[in-house]
Amino acid sequence: MKKQLRMLAATAALVTALAAGSAVAYAATVTINSDGPNNGKTALQILQQYLGSDPVDGPTDASHLSETTSSGVGNVFQIRAGDSSDEDALDGSNTDRQRVEIKAYNSSPDNVKAFKGETVTYKWRFRAMSPYPVSSSGNFHHIFQLKASGGDDGAPILTFTVQDGYLKFRHSPIGSTMDEVVTLAQTPFSNIDGTWVEATVTVKNADSGSINMTLKKLDGTSIMSYSGTKDNWRTDADFNRPKWGIYRKIYSGMPEAKIQFSNIQITK
Repeated sequence: MKKQLRMLAATAALVTALAAGSAVAYAATVTINSDGPNNGKTALQILQQYLGSDPVDGPTDASHLSETTSSGVGNVFQIRAGDSSDEDALDGSNTDRQRVEIKAYNSSPDNVKAFKGETVTYKWRFRAMSPYPVSSSGNFHHIFQLKASGGDDGAPILTFTVQDGYLKFRHSPIGSTMDEVVTLAQTPFSNIDGTWVEATVTVKNADSGSINMTLKKLDGTSIMSYSGTKDNWRTDADFNRPKWGIYRKIYSGMPEAKIQFSNIQITK
């Protein structure tokens, strides 16, 4: 009888809280997938559905942003940045770099933004199309970024960076300089070149926050991982936001790069 009374009391308290508009948090996932080439919506329209009207930094024509299929994975998004002569992919007035990135941004829905104190998980599959160009030291090349919006929002907080023959998972506590960037984990790029892999990055967005990252092949084989406490919140930031794609420094003789993405998930 006492147990039944406690259960009734708990139920009544929950109903009262909901009626009063109290915040009751439940995990929810936004999943972004291609619906296939020449079928249904375009890649841009799908991204707009979840991320807002301007979900791409860079060109959105079919040469740079498209949908295709991949054996064993199905429908996927494909991002392409041309060689060093590809002027369409130039990052605005920053003519020394290219950018073609899927993004969350100021006008995106709150369910794809990370606010202070929130823990958010980003999970996605990707394949760097072989032979994928690996930038040398001094020439940045990011294929994932977690960036602050507002305040100290220069350098990204987290990246997957292609550099010096490695895929590096990197962190920076401040945005005004690259001096404090630390590589948290890395793997020879040959381990993923041309191979479908799945990344999971869980971030507590706080000054003394946490990071958990795993990168695996689709059969579950671990490639690299990291778990630790880091400063994941920038001074005067409004929110943190994810980006997927190609953002790289141009260098002489640079070839085109293609990367495919599937099953992009944001859970908070």
